[in-house]
Amino acid sequence: MIPGNRIKTLPWLELLMTMAMSAASPLAQAYGAPGSAPMDSPLAPDVTAEPPGEPPRWNRALPFLGQRALDRGYNLPNPYNIGMSLYLGDELRNLSDLNVSLNDNPLQDASFVEFRKTRIKPVAFQYQLGAWLFPFLNVYALAGYTSGHGNIDIAIPGAELMQFLGIGGCGLPAAARPDLCSKTIEGTAHANYTGYTWGGGFTAAGAYKKLFFSLPVTYVVADVTQSTTDSETWNIAPRIGWLFQPPRGGMVTAYVGGTYMKSDVFITGSAVMDTADTIIGHDTALNYSIMVQPKEAWNYFVGAHWMATRTWSFLGEVGFGGSRKNVLMNVFYRF
Repeated sequence: MIPGNRIKTLPWLELLMTMAMSAASPLAQAYGAPGSAPMDSPLAPDVTAEPPGEPPRWNRALPFLGQRALDRGYNLPNPYNIGMSLYLGDELRNLSDLNVSLNDNPLQDASFVEFRKTRIKPVAFQYQLGAWLFPFLNVYALAGYTSGHGNIDIAIPGAELMQFLGIGGCGLPAAARPDLCSKTIEGTAHANYTGYTWGGGFTAAGAYKKLFFSLPVTYVVADVTQSTTDSETWNIAPRIGWLFQPPRGGMVTAYVGGTYMKSDVFITGSAVMDTADTIIGHDTALNYSIMVQPKEAWNYFVGAHWMATRTWSFLGEVGFGGSRKNVLMNVFYRF
């Protein structure tokens, strides 16, 4: 941290400021990529069907009602899928409700600390295992790894900081008032985190003629560094698109949509500070808690899904608008 107004402070005070800023970093994008089930709905018209012959028979356990879908002329892909996804993001966050304490003392409100801008750049890799339970419903479980880094701009009014620390003097005449009373400590923390994610969800999907639509809903839990509390995030991403066949085969879906993220994360933790060589005379434990939320709940995206064969398919998506930009890439294997 490089304060705008460099003020000589106790070492633990500067560390308190840094920890208050870096505590927020684990939020990054649900700590993982938004869940996305395979885009091919079993309710898509069979654009590759052979000339009429013997009625097709569905000999797989899933999806339920699969034979009825075949009888009505719909195409059924292989019902089980394994997927891998990579998510790259650039996101703004809101930090609030900061509480801190030293050693065994209870947490105290430190909301006078201003978090002016928090930008996080997450990277997440996930594995996904899913199945079409019904011709219109895919369910899936996911697990993965996430990491990220970011910058958190902070400003601390000197007078309120002195009051929080129990140091008087700001009410004295100007000539006797400590310099800190009229200054604001400013700086930027550089946060880094890693962690593991797991969760699950479902996608409701279907088609009318060549118009495709889907509604993925995903719940993700993350265990990341810098917090002793797991995070929980809901992600809802409706899509609508158009099905067509490229000249060289397969089926492509071009689509647009939006992502809604609900992620009110309460981060808690503690750190031991080396203050033995200061006036304190011993190490000090700093405890903290903070609320982290997306700056805006919605952003938007465009993407395409290519079902190359009945076994392999690929998806690419670019998010924009609101306070989030992202790139999502998926590959699926069906069996």
